[in-house]
Amino acid sequence: MRYLLILPIIVYTIGDTLRLSLSLRTGLSVKNAVLYFVVLMLAMRIVTRRGYRFELPVIRACFGILITYAFCSILIAGLIVGYDGYRILDSVIALKSELVDDAIILGVYLYGTRTEKDGVFLVKVIVAAVTVANITYIAAFHGYIGIPGIGPGDCQRDCLGGRASGPFGHPNSTGPLIAAILPAYVAIARSSRGFSRALWIAGAMCSMAMLLMTASRGAFVAMLIGYPWAAYVFRRYLSLRQILLWTGALIAISAVVLILVEPHVAVLIRERFVTESGVSDIGGLSSGRTDFWARALGAMMSMPLTLITGFGYNVYENMGFVFAPHNEYLRFWFELGLVGLFTFVFLVLRALSTVRSSVDWASPLSRRYLIAFVFGFGAFLIAIFFGNAYEAWAYMWAYVGVSLRMALVAVETRDAAPAGAAIGRKRHVGLRDRSVPAGRSP
Repeated sequence: MRYLLILPIIVYTIGDTLRLSLSLRTGLSVKNAVLYFVVLMLAMRIVTRRGYRFELPVIRACFGILITYAFCSILIAGLIVGYDGYRILDSVIALKSELVDDAIILGVYLYGTRTEKDGVFLVKVIVAAVTVANITYIAAFHGYIGIPGIGPGDCQRDCLGGRASGPFGHPNSTGPLIAAILPAYVAIARSSRGFSRALWIAGAMCSMAMLLMTASRGAFVAMLIGYPWAAYVFRRYLSLRQILLWTGALIAISAVVLILVEPHVAVLIRERFVTESGVSDIGGLSSGRTDFWARALGAMMSMPLTLITGFGYNVYENMGFVFAPHNEYLRFWFELGLVGLFTFVFLVLRALSTVRSSVDWASPLSRRYLIAFVFGFGAFLIAIFFGNAYEAWAYMWAYVGVSLRMALVAVETRDAAPAGAAIGRKRHVGLRDRSVPAGRSP
């Protein structure tokens, strides 16, 4: 089954990287068709084989609440309120393409992944897919290969003030996704040897190059806040020496990449992080985000009931706003009210806490990947406060599903262990047990 789970990742990566719509008809694309085929195969496997349980009912319930409330809000917005230009069919298609497909992706990778080996394999596939997408985009951006709308001088490059949008639709989508998977590169590299390790390090450098080209301040702020938080949470397993080592390596890689990438990137980084960050106006400091947020909140304040209920799913696009909300949490609040906001926040935090709480019981190999997920997903949740993830959500929910399965496997190992067996209660430094003699792996 794990090899079948590669197929959606490949199709999504090809479509996003090459800017292909892959549309078959309204509401259906090749991406959907492949995903639904995998769902069918997984359903047949569940029916014909025993041992499947539908775990994590709270997470499934959160998606159910979001989808149900969003659908009801579409009917109310279209049939009762009647916003100008609001079309029920378009909103239903948007709901299917976003929340419904996200729930399906999470379920497929949660229930399709069965073992620790499956989880490690699929994390590598997801990271490799993002790496290939970044390399392909960089090559097209500099004119080495031809992809419509990406080459030198194209509007996609110029209209963003020199910032590269990246393979995932927008700098504020590509940046957070890269911030989320950078710790996974560390976990994979530490688990690899020789030429394989060198390849993963090279892939990390390419992704760092792509991150610098997006100049996403939200992603960097998320890393500066999320990574230290995760390091503090896992201080039992990560030594100060190791944290400084990897941090120094990341800074060194960034410096090398910055020198190798074309000169305009260095100028762009200086403008984004020095010039713009030094302005006294809050609107300029936030690149206009506070203005976008103020307009959205102002619209809600003009109709106070919407602070509780929201305007309705997909209504933001029909309210005459020029720019996107640049905040995933505000988008849920604006469209789905407090129900949508609280349910979404509870959903993502529950996924994060489920993985975090399983680390003590995981095997040394799984522990690296689970810790990397907490580092990355924590940063991602901070980054989406400053932007909208768009295409990045598909990859993130696949990553969440695989990581949740690895967490459940760790918990099952704990439950199956003899009484008094404290798998995760020994002190670890750098993911290595102190009881193991120096020079030997646990």
